[in-house]
Amino acid sequence: MMHKQTETVMSAHATNGAAARTDDGFGFRLWSFEFSSLCAINVLAFCNLAIFYGFYSYLAEIGIPPHWRGPLLALGPFTSLLARPFLGRFLTLGNGVGFMRLGLCLATAALLSYPFATSIPALVVVRVLHGAGYVTLVGGLMGILTVFLPREKSAQGFGIYSITMLVPNALMPPFVEFLLPHLPGPGVVYAVAAPLMLPAFLLLIPLGRKTRALAAKLPQAEGQRPDWTEVRQGLAAPGVLALVATNLFFLVAFSLVFFFMRDFAASIGAGNPGVFFTIVNLSIIAVRLLFGEALNHVNQGRVLFLAFVGLALLVPLFGLAGGPALLWVMAVGYGTGIALTMPLINAGMLTISPPRLRAFNANLLMLAVDAGFLLGPILGGALTATLWTRSELFVLAGAFLALAAGCVLPAIRLMRRPRLMT
Repeated sequence: MMHKQTETVMSAHATNGAAARTDDGFGFRLWSFEFSSLCAINVLAFCNLAIFYGFYSYLAEIGIPPHWRGPLLALGPFTSLLARPFLGRFLTLGNGVGFMRLGLCLATAALLSYPFATSIPALVVVRVLHGAGYVTLVGGLMGILTVFLPREKSAQGFGIYSITMLVPNALMPPFVEFLLPHLPGPGVVYAVAAPLMLPAFLLLIPLGRKTRALAAKLPQAEGQRPDWTEVRQGLAAPGVLALVATNLFFLVAFSLVFFFMRDFAASIGAGNPGVFFTIVNLSIIAVRLLFGEALNHVNQGRVLFLAFVGLALLVPLFGLAGGPALLWVMAVGYGTGIALTMPLINAGMLTISPPRLRAFNANLLMLAVDAGFLLGPILGGALTATLWTRSELFVLAGAFLALAAGCVLPAIRLMRRPRLMT
């Protein structure tokens, strides 16, 4: 994620008329064209990720050896993990849309290639391509998003934005399960998502014009990336690394549940395993729509800590669900906890970061996402190969969530301080 917004940026943007200011003149209004367009693009982009909830099982179906499945699953996030620190150093408001366009091209090419990639070398190439497309697209998107996100509504804005990541997770798994019996091969379902990229390409046309116009009005210093001295100073700022570690542990736990729930749900007679993810994500969406505004006014650090404690207690209980009904009830609680964590982590980082380093520090949070989705599948795949059960993996996920709760503690006080607008 790339955050660059200062009072100068807001003043220039208001002069340009690209987005309306709030009534109190404190920042932009939340529902600008730019924000709405970026949310729409994100929905389409995450549709091509949500369909990979069953990728571990798919690798087994096409005969990939067990010791290769975890690494292949993690190769996409691994590519993102390697590329993101360098990518973040070159992204600016002016070139963000160009990076998004490149990312969409790479991701589309990868999706169309999956049906033909049935060997390990071919899958390595496709997964690297897919990971490169994802990190380039999301890096450019977040660099633009946080320029237009009102500081005083950051928790609500991140909550709405994260809903756009979750809508595909709620809709695509059951849709994929419906499609699979009617497709000539399991890999074809990944290629089916490629046409979803076309509307995203079209939205980039007006978005590119608006962002370039705004970038042209900024002082030259505002369009430059921070140097490494500033980056090191930012990393040393209180709370920054604590929130990065929080996000890392959270995403390791989340990826363990995401990638290994399907087989567990099927083993207890859940029918369509995608229903678990649908319930989770509908719960997240409901909580954020109903209580998103309230997140702007609560003690965000304390709520974040309590949400992680609740999740750490709940997730190990998944393995005790003897039937689908109890698992579905647990899915509601799981979704409620996640609904609180994601926007509060991002809002907290925005609060404690100096304005010039908001983009880089937000990018660090995305780096933790990449690392979490890398470590989770590798760890889960390795333990499964040594005959760990899915229930034991859920206990491990609970332990990582407890670590996330502990990492929040140093940042609680810092997350309460007023947001700096200059």
